Amino acid sequence: MIDRWRQSALVSFICLVLLGYHQQKLILSTFYLPSSTPNGSLTWKEMLPFFSRRDILACKTYYEFGGVINRLPSLTFLDGQKSVCLDQGVAPVPDQCVVYSFGNNGEWSFDEQIESYGCYVYVFDPSVWYWKHHHSKKVLFYRVGIGEKDDERNERHWKIMSLTSLRQMLNHTNTIIDYLKMDIEGGEWPVLSRWLDDGDLLNVKQLAMEIHLENPESIPGKYNLLQRLEASGFTRFFARENPYTMDSYLNKYNVTGPSCLELAWYNTKFVR
Repeated sequence: MIDRWRQSALVSFICLVLLGYHQQKLILSTFYLPSSTPNGSLTWKEMLPFFSRRDILACKTYYEFGGVINRLPSLTFLDGQKSVCLDQGVAPVPDQCVVYSFGNNGEWSFDEQIESYGCYVYVFDPSVWYWKHHHSKKVLFYRVGIGEKDDERNERHWKIMSLTSLRQMLNHTNTIIDYLKMDIEGGEWPVLSRWLDDGDLLNVKQLAMEIHLENPESIPGKYNLLQRLEASGFTRFFARENPYTMDSYLNKYNVTGPSCLELAWYNTKFVR
């Protein structure tokens, strides 16, 4: 029995070595950082691993939809893909599923691929100037931004609407949103706060966000928001650090950690 335990431990150690440093950190943080850790005694640096944490057993099968190659002088990586859990209960149902896609910037790979899966996709982005309402058969575009409240008097003169108002506009007040994606370059935090305050995510099966952590002073508040989201029944099944921001804090604050991550959750309310 002891020999078998030693063999198992050796195999686990070798796997960790082969995975590489950042993958090791994700796995170890999954096991050693409780989701309900109180933050009263934590510094913002100690909170950073929480953002990269995920439950590696939460989703048996997930697939990454979309993505384009991003080539930079010192780095080449896939960008824009979103992870969708395909487990029973939370998986989008082909030919019935509804997807809300906030933030597009004229890059349609995710929207088009999840349309090919069989979903009706509603895309919102006030910054896109060249567009058609009917992008394709099941992809509709709206030059509208998501916000914590309705606003047409902002400095950019963009039309901003709350999630409640958008659902009313589309006659989706009682519709289940199978997948809600938000990639709005740092504007996600006040929007998420409003959704949690108003219970807007009760009929959302899966949520994907690109999150931004550039300002260290704001990290405790962002930490609390994600704690609230997960306490409300959302399980984080996916986390990926943006490779372009991997060492954002290293030079200035002497701590390793990204300032941008892709995260995805499913709503346990729908789990079977």
